[in-house]
Amino acid sequence: MNRINMIKKLIFISSLLLLSLTSNAQTVDEVLEMYYQGLGGREKFNSIKSWHLIGNSQLGQNPPGEFQFIYVAPNKMKIKTVIDTFEIVQAISNDSTGWHQIPPRGIVTPTAMTQQEVDQLKGQRALVLGPFNNYKEKGAELTYKGVVMKDKSEYKKLVLQTKIDGEDGPRSDIFLNNETNLIEIIETQTLSGGAPVTFINKLSNYKDIDGLMIPFTYATYVGDKKYTSLDLETIILNKQYEPSIFDMP
Repeated sequence: MNRINMIKKLIFISSLLLLSLTSNAQTVDEVLEMYYQGLGGREKFNSIKSWHLIGNSQLGQNPPGEFQFIYVAPNKMKIKTVIDTFEIVQAISNDSTGWHQIPPRGIVTPTAMTQQEVDQLKGQRALVLGPFNNYKEKGAELTYKGVVMKDKSEYKKLVLQTKIDGEDGPRSDIFLNNETNLIEIIETQTLSGGAPVTFINKLSNYKDIDGLMIPFTYATYVGDKKYTSLDLETIILNKQYEPSIFDMP
């Protein structure tokens, strides 16, 4: 009888564990769905074929400069920023071809990118597609940590753990406003020069653009110090662009 009771108890514990794991997976999916509903709906979000962000960016103590970001799904992008008196341009026309002109780095004429540079620039799509885009296909893991208090406000907390060659890569703690389900804070733990560093990204000033809630203000902090900021003035969705604007001159 004792053995039978023990077996029943083990089966019960195993069932609870399985239920817990299943519930957690459902919770992640539910929170993601709430996030997309907060944006305006997953179908609406996925229907956007191009994004054009126009505004001003600021790096450190430099004066604000012009910023333009064009993304055409699935793999065309062009970013223009002005830092001090330097105009910086980066563009990719497909998954393997891109060019840049970065005077502060001595690249004073349009120059072809390496594959690594193309891949790094492709990561900038997160500015419009968000941190959850195709995370499973990229091998990342997403977990839901429940509702937490931060800065005297309630947030749904999600943790996105990226993988690089099977090992843990940068980790992002993502905080969704508990009422709007929109992202307000992303804390990314990574390495810079071999040393651990945490970048804190704050998104705010959400506005309704053609049925989508989009942040117009971004700020990145390292510790208490503001590292970069971006203030948008105009966002244009679903405009058609000539493919040639992404090609190297």
